[in-house]
Amino acid sequence: MSNKPHQSWSLGIMCYNESGNIEQVVRNTYKTAAQLSGDFEVLVVDDGSADDSVEILKRLQSGDFPQLRILEHGINRGIGAALRSIYFNATKDVVVALPGDGQFDTDELLAYPYVAMRTVISYYRVENTSYSVFRNGLSWANKTLNRLLLGMELRDVNWILVFRTAELKDLDLRMQSSIVTSEICSKLRAKGWRFLEVQSRYLPRTAGKSRGASLKTIYRAARELLKLFLVYRLFRFRLRKTA
Repeated sequence: MSNKPHQSWSLGIMCYNESGNIEQVVRNTYKTAAQLSGDFEVLVVDDGSADDSVEILKRLQSGDFPQLRILEHGINRGIGAALRSIYFNATKDVVVALPGDGQFDTDELLAYPYVAMRTVISYYRVENTSYSVFRNGLSWANKTLNRLLLGMELRDVNWILVFRTAELKDLDLRMQSSIVTSEICSKLRAKGWRFLEVQSRYLPRTAGKSRGASLKTIYRAARELLKLFLVYRLFRFRLRKTA
């Protein structure tokens, strides 16, 4: 019998126009969550969907999953805003943000039901065969800039990351775009946190199409990454002063 203390889980799902996938993702997430812990919550951030994703979520909430928490943005604010909503609204010991497209197998979380202090579980995709050459190039550029500007060697900072919720609270997160995951990981690494990297399958979509990043999104992310470099340097300076 394990002598590890009990941990509760917050599982957040990011949804934007995923009417063809979201019901199955919610059902899979609940099934996995029940095996992870007897104390869990599932929340879905709908980021301004224009399809009937919200109606599907409310039907699930009024039916099989009355504890489902639905956070509606009203307008599309992007992945960064969805991530921040999950992290800031999580109430359990451990938090993970999941895509609403069904391309992550939530059962992969079952291998790590307990997350130790000062530890991050970082899943990385083995392959992105469904991505275009352009989008894979963006992923490579992001990884390269993370290494050069932040000294961070993680294989896939934009995939599934499992954190202890309390350890996010004192990071004073500044980034608004998807770069917020780079901010979190770079700051935790600077504090000496351990990153356990785990291979992850990248499942094919069963409905809908992947949306590539627009030039506007790319520009915003690049601008935020440069801003993050300054934020990160200031964070490290303050760490040294308090050491």
